[in-house]
Amino acid sequence: MFFRTTFFTAATAAIVLATGSAAADWDSGRELYHQGRFDEAAVHFQATVKSNPNWLSGYVMLGRCALAMERYDEAIGSFRTAVVLDSDSPTNVVLLGRALMAADRHSESLELLEGLAVDDLSPDWKAEVARMRASCLLEEDRAADAVAVLEARLADDPERAALHRAMAAAHKATGDTAAAMDDLDHAFTLEPADVSSGRAAITLALKLAAATEDDDLAARYRGRALEVATRLATVAPEYDVFLLAGRTAFEAGRFDTAAGWYSAAVEGRPHDPRARYDLGRSLAALDRNDEAIAALRSALDASPDDELARRIHGQLGRLLTSDLELAAAARHYRVAGMTDRAEQIDETAAGFAQALERLATLRNSTAELARMEVELESFSDAKGVAALADRRETMDREIAEIEGNLSEVRLALSR
Repeated sequence: MFFRTTFFTAATAAIVLATGSAAADWDSGRELYHQGRFDEAAVHFQATVKSNPNWLSGYVMLGRCALAMERYDEAIGSFRTAVVLDSDSPTNVVLLGRALMAADRHSESLELLEGLAVDDLSPDWKAEVARMRASCLLEEDRAADAVAVLEARLADDPERAALHRAMAAAHKATGDTAAAMDDLDHAFTLEPADVSSGRAAITLALKLAAATEDDDLAARYRGRALEVATRLATVAPEYDVFLLAGRTAFEAGRFDTAAGWYSAAVEGRPHDPRARYDLGRSLAALDRNDEAIAALRSALDASPDDELARRIHGQLGRLLTSDLELAAAARHYRVAGMTDRAEQIDETAAGFAQALERLATLRNSTAELARMEVELESFSDAKGVAALADRRETMDREIAEIEGNLSEVRLALSR
């Protein structure tokens, strides 16, 4: 904003000095520039400098138009003329530096910026020059030097978010991912509207958690990611942010929290299959299988792409196996392309069905025996009651054995 203010202050002065057609061209050029019609605007700015060769602002705007159209050589030429006309203006030097950077002439830009006297500049200018110098140094694989430049500026200007963002890039280039995460978190804290820094901080924290073999350290990184994600979702309650917050909570083992964020995402985009799939996974992790199955089936109804559909079918296969709905589970596994798993389920289902049938028979028999015992007791037939009791105990032991086996089968199939 300070560049624009400085520029238009100079522009206003230029208009006062201009007369006739040059002023008209200037006004037309400005209007076209703000409409994004840079090629047409450049024609008018060219006319202003043709009639007024020393009109500084005309060259500045010619350079801006050329830069917007990615005509970097033209932009560099116009900004060089602006620097010659007013070598004391940091605006002109910085604009020329930007044009050189855009043209991948970073060494020239760095030399130009390092020759700029910054002691008397405002904090805004000092920060911008430091940021640009660091960017040029990174392009030349001098990450450590970039860190040093930014550290020097941050020592005097520690609360400037733009410098922390630049430092994150420098630290990342040195391989210090943890420091880069801290920089991005700091930038996001200073500027909560800086959603991109918040996202990047979360991504790096999760990456660090996945890379370490230290479980405690991984938990701290995930906790840090979740804390940033919670703040991010508060300031930017958007679908993509809810998904990121849900993922962060899920990886941190906070499945209830994850389900909450994914539910918010589903509410924001009811027909999006991704959020419903992630919600189903979170509910499954909470052992809320019925709700999980419902969420996953609704995800299938939302027309997912082939890859996501395979994941949904695989998840449904696992949950239905846990519920011992083996025929349905096998069908989902087949659609997911997990043929071997489906065949294993089918093979188990045959024996499992027989066991269920036997279990039902035994339960019916024991119930009948218990009724008969009551009748015999009413006739005071102690021997008959004892005989029935022995038979019922034998059946009860078989029932317990079958139920134990079924429990083991459920556990084995759910793995």
